[in-house]
Amino acid sequence: MREPVLREMSADEYLAWEQTQRERYELHHGFAFAFAGGTFDHDQIAFALRVALGEMFPAPCRTFGSDVKIRVASETFFYADVGVVCEPVEGRALFVERPRIVAEVLSRSTRGYDLVEKRSAYRALPSVEAYIVVHTAMRRVEVDGRVGEHWETVTYDDEIAFVGTRPVSLEQVYGLPSDEATSG
Repeated sequence: MREPVLREMSADEYLAWEQTQRERYELHHGFAFAFAGGTFDHDQIAFALRVALGEMFPAPCRTFGSDVKIRVASETFFYADVGVVCEPVEGRALFVERPRIVAEVLSRSTRGYDLVEKRSAYRALPSVEAYIVVHTAMRRVEVDGRVGEHWETVTYDDEIAFVGTRPVSLEQVYGLPSDEATSG
């Protein structure tokens, strides 16, 4: 795990402190950690996924990207690559608390963190219906979907679909011909 940047701080201290920083930080159980940057490919996949989710979940739902924090516990805030919220959010809000969909595009430096820590935290949020993991070393998307009181993971290699939404091809998400993979 990464080393924390500062002493332990409350959520209010973190929110005020982070606004004065050049870099972005996540707060994990009261400790601030520098938010990892990504590659051009990572950014392109995240943007394409955000567009695709916007088509799948139209208004009143809205998508957001890695500039918006998600509060996952009283002293824990994460930046997700993409999220969907379907309730009103004030334009000046620093974070959302009830996302419907959360997605992470894996990178080498944060893969384990996204697959273990973030996956567990997002799945604990009652509002989250799906946690999407987009692989960058291969063309594969895993979706953890809430089914009643438990979770099921489905792997997609052609198109992503949710109940009541129009399917979106992985070609659209990856922006590549179907026989290519990206280098994340």
